[in-house]
Amino acid sequence: MRRLNRQFVRIQTVAVLVTAWLAGTLGLGLATGAGAVPTVALMALGLLLGGLLLLIGHSLELAGRIGNLAGESVRTLDTVRRVESDANEIKKEIRQTFRQLEALQNLNTLLPVHGVLPPTRGWAASPDLLLVLVDLVISERPPLVVECGSGASTLWLALAMRRFGIRGQVVALDHDPVYGGKTRDLLARHDVRDLAEVRDAPLESFGVGGETYSWYARRAWEDLTGIDLLFVDGPPAATGHQARYPALPLLSGSLSPAATVVLDDLVVPDMQKVLRLWLDAYPDFGSEILPLEKQAAVLHRSSPGGTGR
Repeated sequence: MRRLNRQFVRIQTVAVLVTAWLAGTLGLGLATGAGAVPTVALMALGLLLGGLLLLIGHSLELAGRIGNLAGESVRTLDTVRRVESDANEIKKEIRQTFRQLEALQNLNTLLPVHGVLPPTRGWAASPDLLLVLVDLVISERPPLVVECGSGASTLWLALAMRRFGIRGQVVALDHDPVYGGKTRDLLARHDVRDLAEVRDAPLESFGVGGETYSWYARRAWEDLTGIDLLFVDGPPAATGHQARYPALPLLSGSLSPAATVVLDDLVVPDMQKVLRLWLDAYPDFGSEILPLEKQAAVLHRSSPGGTGR
């Protein structure tokens, strides 16, 4: 209806202009005594101009409608692409969730638990990584496990030691006393305080390789020797530049000859940089990248002959 109104106004305007032209031409011809042929020719020119005006107006309107359609097509295409992208992300999340549920089921089968368990994923370790850590404890039976960061992994490692009769200890370092306290409560609830402890370790400045880093207070870890499994899942990246890099330089002298090191969160570029720095500085370590939800690296010392263990 709005388009019809615009067309009616345009025709009405052109009709007025043409009428005025014809009247003016006729009046001019009579006033000047011009012949009939010139007068008629001018009047015909007015009709032609009126037709051209109508045609131009219609063409402009058509071009505008085509432009609007083109714009709508682009917006529709963008919407379709966004929907496809969202659908792909949803599919990935469904597959990832299924894998995490499988890992959690395996954990519960290996380590039956009769109590409330802490949440996983997000800031906490994902079930697929927890399963890797538990498997390392079962297969390697490490007397001493040290964690950089505490939480769900601390509990699961202690549960594995209890379930499989491993004479060992889990020591977790945590810079946040509130979070560390929650982990201690969790260990108490599951009665594994004899197998795992959380040490409060506020961040301090350390000079490593000519750079300054914030890392766990020395007093919290300087007595630890013969570390068989080192799990590096802290401090959080937000606490500073390459926050987890000092773990290997500061604790390398405390590792056992056959120690295993696990670095989590390789989906974060900062952690990828940490891994490269470690491998450059410690060529006796080789690494395996695990395609977990947040990706992780497992580092083993190479044998004297240069081959991995």
